Amino acid sequence: MKRFVLSFLIISGIVFYNATAQSSLTTLDIVSWNLEFFGAPYNSGPNDKDLQELNAKKIMRYFDADIYGLAEIVDTTHLRKLRDSLGTNFEYIIAPYSTDGAIGTNGWRQSQKLAFLYKKNIFFNISTRGLMLNSSSAVSNWANGRVPFLMKADATINGITKTLHFIVIHGKAGSTASDYNKRLAGAQELKDTLDAHFSSATTFIIGDYNDALNTSIYTGASVSSYTSIVTDSTDTDHYKSITLPLGAAGQTTMINFPNVIDNHVISNEAKVFYVPASAQVRTDVTTIIPDYVTAHNTSDHYPVFSKYNLAGVVTGVPAVSLAVSGFKVFPNPFETDLQIVATKNITNAHFSIYNEQGQLLYRHSTGFINLGTTYNPVLPHLASGVYFLYIETKEMKTVVKLTKL
Repeated sequence: MKRFVLSFLIISGIVFYNATAQSSLTTLDIVSWNLEFFGAPYNSGPNDKDLQELNAKKIMRYFDADIYGLAEIVDTTHLRKLRDSLGTNFEYIIAPYSTDGAIGTNGWRQSQKLAFLYKKNIFFNISTRGLMLNSSSAVSNWANGRVPFLMKADATINGITKTLHFIVIHGKAGSTASDYNKRLAGAQELKDTLDAHFSSATTFIIGDYNDALNTSIYTGASVSSYTSIVTDSTDTDHYKSITLPLGAAGQTTMINFPNVIDNHVISNEAKVFYVPASAQVRTDVTTIIPDYVTAHNTSDHYPVFSKYNLAGVVTGVPAVSLAVSGFKVFPNPFETDLQIVATKNITNAHFSIYNEQGQLLYRHSTGFINLGTTYNPVLPHLASGVYFLYIETKEMKTVVKLTKL
């Protein structure tokens, strides 16, 4: 039902953006962020709720992302004021349910809720709903009612429109065996739901998983409580855990906790759009709010970011290694000239080069290429840095990470 699409990009080499890596007009930029009891009218989360709102506004203006999947939204007035401060192009949708009750009840008003904040000029034909709300087991396992929140929408970036499914989650908290088992069962039921009803959807599962993907915060377990999804990330189809390498590299998404528990997982339909190595923990929020960590005045979580180029082409041809593709590419690293040599007869090859921001810099198509033919692409001026060469034929596709000296 799904196809393996460039999932080896992450393992081919992790590239970390610097603090100035921001959103782009040519890419879809996604942020998930647990805003820790945002605006809560009681003594939980940051003490100064107005300052929390102000700091969130500064950070969101800095990111200028297209869509935010938010967790722990408590006070809706603070969220409305945050939206208003970002300008008329932003809108939000809050889940009409929570651990402590449905919309309109005092329990709903006082408890943590999931929400989306998004740019109105990008998203349209929007629909939202809670997943598995009619399942008593799911309601129980997702913190007694905090089930995943789905936003389906058409998104237009750079003149290209795709139908996308965003799922923001907030897993059961805690590091006990009971907490782990609830997350484990909840993740399995979510995967079953996605397999049954979203098998061909372009899906982004973002938010506070409350567990790592490369391990577990429960010391009695050897694997993540999201193992059903993570395991599905390592075979030849289904989902890719694009933030798993960040946890394996020793990063953290919390100011007082040692694991990456805020994660982005994408379906294979989204993999072809993923800008290689763009997933990152945005610790650079401290350049905007210098006392973000020391004063704990915004959240105890860092935002997590990933970037997508909707110009990617989804095809059914398999992704293979460069050696299997029938090409050699050298030198790499290179200074000025690049050579692509055919190691077998090739028909109708397409070459594309993208930068780390997902912008297309070069494209060329050829007819029949004889074994041993050398192709010298006439490249535009490229600054020193990392680029990605995509090669595709009717039989296969491959990607090569290039380094320009």
